[in-house]
Amino acid sequence: MSQKMQAIVIKSSQRKEKDASVLLFSLESGKVWATLKGVKNPKAKMKTAQSQFAYGEFVLEEGKAGKIVTSFEMIENFHELCEDVDKFFEASAVLGALDKLDFSSTQERARAFVLTLKTLKGICFGQVKKNYCLSKFLIELFKICGFGLFSVKCSCCGMKSVERFFVDYAIGELVCAGCKTFACEEMPKTAYMALKLLDTTDFEKLGTLRLSAGSELALLHVLVKDFEAHFDCKLNLIGIFI
Repeated sequence: MSQKMQAIVIKSSQRKEKDASVLLFSLESGKVWATLKGVKNPKAKMKTAQSQFAYGEFVLEEGKAGKIVTSFEMIENFHELCEDVDKFFEASAVLGALDKLDFSSTQERARAFVLTLKTLKGICFGQVKKNYCLSKFLIELFKICGFGLFSVKCSCCGMKSVERFFVDYAIGELVCAGCKTFACEEMPKTAYMALKLLDTTDFEKLGTLRLSAGSELALLHVLVKDFEAHFDCKLNLIGIFI
């Protein structure tokens, strides 16, 4: 029985001499491994289906050794991501985060799928400064998973107008100096302001933002550490913190 799905290629690897395995992130079924037969042949019809970032409609059949892609129609290849090294690293980090996660509900999966497409489009086609889309992606991903980081008050005592915020990585929330524990880490004010701006700005308007020097990297360090604390895994951030 065939299965049709819209999916993004997270990663691919060679399988046998002319085959490839692809990890797909689909709207319908979440993450799925599938085999592309004969795509290492230069004249293969589905050659582009093995490319990282490729987004399209896949048709899968159940084979003896797992799912096999029998048809592929490209919707967007995001080719520009492979022509700009900064965009490539940023987009790869986005897919790397997806590779680490499993979503518990159909609603979470659908929201994450739409978020991923928005992020890749922002990186690829938007006039957005380096790493803004990645930070925005992580902020929105935290919300999908049930722990939005940004707050205007201490998540513990509810105090507003807090002078110094601390990140409690155990719960992924901000607390004041009076509620912090030894596990908390102070968030630089510049990073907090960057978080506030990115949290309240839509992807379509990220190109209008100009965060203060260094604040985007300070924020990204916090977001990455929060991700790794919550999901107990390391992100591949080659080319990001340079």
